[in-house]
Amino acid sequence: MLPNNHTGLVAENEVPLKAKVSFLMQPSAYPEKATNVEVKETHMSWVFLVNEFAYKLKKPVTNSLFDFQTLKARLKNCLEEVRVNKRLANDIYLGIVPLVINEVGKLQLDGKGQIVDWLVKMKRIPEENFLDLAIKSKKHEKALIESAARVLTEFYKNASPVKTDPVLHRKKLKEEVISTHAELIKPVYHLPVAVNQQITNKLLQFLDMHYLLFDNRVANGKIIEAHGDLKPEHICLVPQSAFIDALEFSTELRIMDIAEELSFLDMECEMMGDHVTGKIFFDYYQKVSADRIPELLIFFYKSKKAFLRTYLIARHITEPGYKDEPKWLTRANAYLQLAHKYAEKLIL
Repeated sequence: MLPNNHTGLVAENEVPLKAKVSFLMQPSAYPEKATNVEVKETHMSWVFLVNEFAYKLKKPVTNSLFDFQTLKARLKNCLEEVRVNKRLANDIYLGIVPLVINEVGKLQLDGKGQIVDWLVKMKRIPEENFLDLAIKSKKHEKALIESAARVLTEFYKNASPVKTDPVLHRKKLKEEVISTHAELIKPVYHLPVAVNQQITNKLLQFLDMHYLLFDNRVANGKIIEAHGDLKPEHICLVPQSAFIDALEFSTELRIMDIAEELSFLDMECEMMGDHVTGKIFFDYYQKVSADRIPELLIFFYKSKKAFLRTYLIARHITEPGYKDEPKWLTRANAYLQLAHKYAEKLIL
């Protein structure tokens, strides 16, 4: 639902992003009587942490997957972010609020006036409540992880299968591998071409030779609209299990095999040096759902997801403000080697 206290829209160029961010950095901008605003910048958003709340302002950015340059597009994305995240973090996502120019020509948050942007409002969760911090500090309790696995498993069990043609499903997977390969062979990334090619060949050959593995997943209703970005830093363990930051900008990218999403989480935990947590999620899901996922399929998905992550991390060196940081190619190479490790386990 949209707030009903606005009177209209204002042209995009009347309020630059810099002015919006500057205003939102001020404690006086918020109705919560804030004394301090903690600001975080991501590739897609500005996040303002105020007392027990978090406000997210979308950047007017665009790429091959989305275009947030217009106010209308950002509104649509804010609404979708709340919708898809309420599935697994209902109490955390509170809704959206307008940023307006009020009657005296000043910026005002959640007031009456001409809307210049929209923000997603969330409950603020301490960073130490999330799985990634628990893994880093080696304080992740099995009981809390199993509790999170139970919530996720119930979500998967209740999700409606997405009807798709098995051939088209395999074609989509194949195109994702080919697209990743095409990006990673670009000279700008300085990644080993031979390793890139070996991974690609293994994944494509496996898809062709073991097509029944994938067709059976479709036939058994295991392709769903999933979370889409199930990383440890998106899993809240306390005070209750919740999964935030679902991939909101593309329904197509959220549609995947349950086994692929769990493989992605397991792979991300492994990148952090944790070889146990991902398996707890897998084991709980398989026990409760009676969905026996073939090990080879898990190897395939882990390799494919690590391969994609190689590109998503490497491409930061092409972005202003990030390109001079050597850590991106170091991390990209680590993911590439992990993708290669799992590709080598595939039986062709």
